[in-house]
Amino acid sequence: MIRKTRQLDAVAHIALSALLAAATAASAQTFTLLHAFTGSDGANPVGSLILSNATLYGMTPSGPFKMNANGSSCSNLHYFSTSGYNANSPNGALTLSGTNLYGMTVYGGAGVGVAFRVSTNGIGYTAIHYFNDRETNGALPWGSLTLANGLLYGTTYRRATNSFGTVFRMDTAGGGYTNLHAFLGGANDGAYPWGDVTLSGTNLYGTASQGGAAGLGVVFRLNTDGTGYTNLHSFTGYPNDGASPKGSLTLDGSTFYGMTQEGGPNAARLGMVFKLNTDGSGYTNLHFFAGGTGDGATPQGSGALALANGWLYGMTSASGAGSKGTVFRVSTDGSSYTNFHSFAGGTNDGAYPYGCSLMLNGSTLYGMTYYGGTKDDGVVFTLSNLPPAPPPSLTIIYANNHAIVSWPSSVSGWTLQTNNQLAAGAWGNYSGPIISNTMTNSPTKGNLFFRLQQ
Repeated sequence: MIRKTRQLDAVAHIALSALLAAATAASAQTFTLLHAFTGSDGANPVGSLILSNATLYGMTPSGPFKMNANGSSCSNLHYFSTSGYNANSPNGALTLSGTNLYGMTVYGGAGVGVAFRVSTNGIGYTAIHYFNDRETNGALPWGSLTLANGLLYGTTYRRATNSFGTVFRMDTAGGGYTNLHAFLGGANDGAYPWGDVTLSGTNLYGTASQGGAAGLGVVFRLNTDGTGYTNLHSFTGYPNDGASPKGSLTLDGSTFYGMTQEGGPNAARLGMVFKLNTDGSGYTNLHFFAGGTGDGATPQGSGALALANGWLYGMTSASGAGSKGTVFRVSTDGSSYTNFHSFAGGTNDGAYPYGCSLMLNGSTLYGMTYYGGTKDDGVVFTLSNLPPAPPPSLTIIYANNHAIVSWPSSVSGWTLQTNNQLAAGAWGNYSGPIISNTMTNSPTKGNLFFRLQQ
């Protein structure tokens, strides 16, 4: 039982308290190593996994692969090659549409990246676009493709105009390739995007690792036709903000969550977790990484945070008890942070999740690490038995001779209860009107306690 009590001193002869009741914390999460890469089936996986019909899809530098959801029957769908115009060196994840997988590589083709398509059975591999180092194109795509209404959206790290990178669009056959935005750097624009774009309505959102007022990266928005580019937030770095965002954004309603690789109050500037609204308001630092055995450090890669039951899940490439990276969770309001797995490497664990992010399916997280496993070529793993949602905050204020008790309007499944004492058996459901998770009451003399019960 977790309880939170607040005393309202402004009310004469009345003691009003707000309590928060929640279920007992869940037992420890279960780590399962599903597959250890051996070289012949790929090595050093990057990006995140896709789960479809009990099959996992992902990428290593060798090419896209698939395996059963229990880790068995791993096989390569296509082998990349460093010769000729062949694609090689992916950094992002695959995108699934029907029976086709879409992805990008940082190198290959004209030397600066390829967008490709391959079927889920490995047949019909096609390079749908060759990036080039010209001002009319992009170069070095470090992220993944975002698919919507038959169109693919993405970013490139370099080229177009000043070689600060681009946001682009093309159809699923590679036709109609268009640079929607060429980054210019400086205070009013970003530079060198590293991750994906996130689509919401007719807007694309993303991060760039440099640019902005302090030159330390931005969160940006633009329309899907390329108009209306805006910096929603410019990172300022040490000591009060993050710097160098090299991942993607996670959208929940009208709120984005993300990470930066650097910044924060720690002298080593080990990165942080943040949130902001889609209009750029409400920017909040949720957690600054501190390193050491009890915290992570330096999240790397193009991936996004996973969201479930009010918790954000992510990975860092360093620190933790084994100094080889961590899996962490942080509540969406930043009030609770926990490292619940520290990678140890070796035969039975992963190590250093460079460029890897988590994929959530139900109550299970799927992830990959760049190293670890039998031959230190990386692993696929799951973490199950995830914790329940963190309890909502219950707030009580006194105004105009009324007690106003409220909790976030987005929260459901909780019942407001009252009691004039703290005895466990004397609580009863509040019977008055509740509008948008807000109760207004005219208190009388005495003690009155409130709690939320689930």
